[in-house]
Amino acid sequence: MANRTIKIATIGGGMFGRDVVLRSLADFERCGIIPYLGTAGLDHHARELAGVDYKLVAIGVRHEKTGRALVEDYRKWCPSGTPKAYWGETPWIDILEKEKPDVLFVATPDSLHTPPVVAALDRGVHVVVEKPLALFLDEARTIVRKADKGGLIVGTDMHKRYDAFLRSALVDVVPQIGDLLYARAVLEEPLEVSTKIFKWAATSNPFSYVGVHWTDLLGYYLNIKPVSLHAVGQKKLLVNWRDERNPNGINTFDSLQVNIQYDNGMNITYVNAWVNPDDFEGNVNQEMEVVGSLGRVFVDQQDRGLRCCITGQGTRTKNPHFQAEVPRAAASKDDTACIGYCRDALTAGLEAASRVILGLADRQGLKGTYPDADSSVPLVAIVEAAERVAKANLAYLNAGKGAPVTARFDKEFNVEIIDPAAG
Repeated sequence: MANRTIKIATIGGGMFGRDVVLRSLADFERCGIIPYLGTAGLDHHARELAGVDYKLVAIGVRHEKTGRALVEDYRKWCPSGTPKAYWGETPWIDILEKEKPDVLFVATPDSLHTPPVVAALDRGVHVVVEKPLALFLDEARTIVRKADKGGLIVGTDMHKRYDAFLRSALVDVVPQIGDLLYARAVLEEPLEVSTKIFKWAATSNPFSYVGVHWTDLLGYYLNIKPVSLHAVGQKKLLVNWRDERNPNGINTFDSLQVNIQYDNGMNITYVNAWVNPDDFEGNVNQEMEVVGSLGRVFVDQQDRGLRCCITGQGTRTKNPHFQAEVPRAAASKDDTACIGYCRDALTAGLEAASRVILGLADRQGLKGTYPDADSSVPLVAIVEAAERVAKANLAYLNAGKGAPVTARFDKEFNVEIIDPAAG
């Protein structure tokens, strides 16, 4: 493949926007994409992309100080990098108009994914966006429709698909346990995520934020579709939270339990929260159990094997499988390569966009080879239904009337809210 430079821009500079997306883009620009294709199952395309260079042209954020700091961070990881900082309420507009990137990465708050994604698609720009694709079904369908019309790639950062522990459980073990009966998936985030790291927690909830990883993982590998849903949630801690940044509390769920019936007869319960105490030894609490007629399989974050105890810090478990920095041979001690499944979905989305840009494939032919927008449509339907059902059931619970509200999905994933207590 003849040399070709693909221009990239990114929007968002928060925890994931900086530490995962920007960090990954630095290695793509410095080393190309081919060193990272294998763990995403795409190494058979390495020769086709060997002559492709990537160039980060812009970083868009809300505040000037953040933008300038991110440029400096990027140049530490990629000394030859020269991205420009853009800031403001809608920095993607100027970036798309002035820098004309080929691919836009979007790592804005959950509720702000759609505007930059749609703006990019309207200008013929491919997109890789953090999960969830959107919070509302009509927005997800708009994105898919525009991507279809323009023949454009929209990848989502569903990196749990690439977690070797979870993938092995579902690919290697689950086929041996007979007819699938039920499952349980837990992902609980620390309290600092909802109270300190994210300023936007009140516009989302813990299921939308991390539960969507599980609905994607299980839906993708088990090839199942939702048919109905029940959800309840608790608002105890965050609504009463008071600090300088949140003097009136944070009006969102502390935790949610979402129960989904699938078209293969399985029932799966998803448990999500973002109020884990700082004293919990893991960065997150992550568990999955799948039960079949002939056996069961368990995966627990705490069992991955790396634990430590340091004076003043308590006992901690770590997950370098997700992300780790490896010293580069014959380089300075501060020059490291980023490894881990944190970047695999980003790699897959960029690889798909690259193949379309280079005329090696088209959007239709690449469906299913990366976490595409089409596969996110049922996930967004679930996210929207869970929020609506949980809010309704919380109101009924507070009135002493139980939790009677459910949702039903048709084959197109349209959501019907069923409230037997209404009227």
